[in-house]
Amino acid sequence: MPFLKPGDEKRYLVEHGVRPLNHRVAVYKYLLENPIHPTADDIYGDLKKHMASISRTTVYNVLNLLCDQGVVKRIAIEKNEMRYDANISNHMHFKCIDCGKVYDLHTVSFPEVSIPDGFTMHEVQVNISGNCPACDAIA
Repeated sequence: MPFLKPGDEKRYLVEHGVRPLNHRVAVYKYLLENPIHPTADDIYGDLKKHMASISRTTVYNVLNLLCDQGVVKRIAIEKNEMRYDANISNHMHFKCIDCGKVYDLHTVSFPEVSIPDGFTMHEVQVNISGNCPACDAIA
């Protein structure tokens, strides 16, 4: 995840070929400030409270642009559920099967992946499911 000072979001977007329009900056800042791996609908619902002019389509378009420019990652943890992460470094994700929260796992060793000759690897996603400490304590 880029370590940005408040207000550096626009500069970072420009460095990655993204014109820093208000909606784009708002979506990116939301992801930086809410590292909870939200869905597009989560982002839309929260931003709509403060930006009456934002639409669901705009949020999806901005997320696609940010992903295409390498600023944000798509995280496919569940079937038919796309989440988004501003932390573009290699790390694993853990989804609690009880509360549904998704956690970054930075301290877990990333597996060594070898692929056959002729293939080009662009990305590896490792997603783990189980119970988080809070839900485990309840059980």
